Amino acid sequence: MVEMPVVVGYNGRPHAQEALRWAAMEARHRDAPLLVLFAANYPGMVGLPDAGPAEIEPGALDAAREVTAQGVARAAGMLPGLPVTGRTEVTSPAQALLDVSREASLLVLGSRGRGSVLAGLLGSVAFTVAGNTRCPMVVIKQGYGETTAGPGRGVVVGTDGSAAASAAVRFAAGHAASHAAPLLIVCCTGEVSVPAAVPASPRAAAEEILRRARASLAESHPDLPVATRVAEGVPERILVDASPGAGLMVVGSRGRGAFWAMVTGSTACAVIHGAACPVAVVGSPG
Repeated sequence: MVEMPVVVGYNGRPHAQEALRWAAMEARHRDAPLLVLFAANYPGMVGLPDAGPAEIEPGALDAAREVTAQGVARAAGMLPGLPVTGRTEVTSPAQALLDVSREASLLVLGSRGRGSVLAGLLGSVAFTVAGNTRCPMVVIKQGYGETTAGPGRGVVVGTDGSAAASAAVRFAAGHAASHAAPLLIVCCTGEVSVPAAVPASPRAAAEEILRRARASLAESHPDLPVATRVAEGVPERILVDASPGAGLMVVGSRGRGAFWAMVTGSTACAVIHGAACPVAVVGSPG
């Protein structure tokens, strides 16, 4: 059975080059092919909705394909023997990524790592698609392209007891186990889903959530080093504070969309902005 590809969004810029490096290393680790995707949305190439096909400027599509080819060549040069292919789509980057996530095992994006207000104003692609993809997505901020999980760099995952958080815990455990890294599961008292028949205090609820999360991994990953931590406060700050020294931070997302995230400040978006390591966003099952 052929492994589904690791897909990396690429546009030739420095942060995309770092994402390309991380994605290539992860694809080799998974023994999976790598797909380099460039969405060509140059002015005039993508029309307005219901406006009919856009008239593409001569040479623009060739230029877009050249960007893709450069990404393929760069990845193949990094890791000779890695199966690498490219794809150029004439659409918005967000739409191209959402579409390709249906056939990917993992989606990797680069981020310039700008502040939250500016990123919201600019309409960052990563925040548009976070939690809405059909597969887990990893965001590589500029400066962290060579940061990976391993024995000295653990995987950290936040949970609040929800279905999305449970999916994040499963993904984090699988990633940690495959990279021989320890796993830390964090539950914050500022945002928990109190299980039935559990004392209503935030700390008691958090401890029960962590007990259940740890127990759920005992059978699937019996040899994985797992630690748990109850933290006082809101998850955004706690998880960002836990990120230095980590190989990967994992958060769940309920997939409510970019506008909701910008207005309310979702945990996933806040952690992507602030974390000092790569961040994986895992959507709700189904």
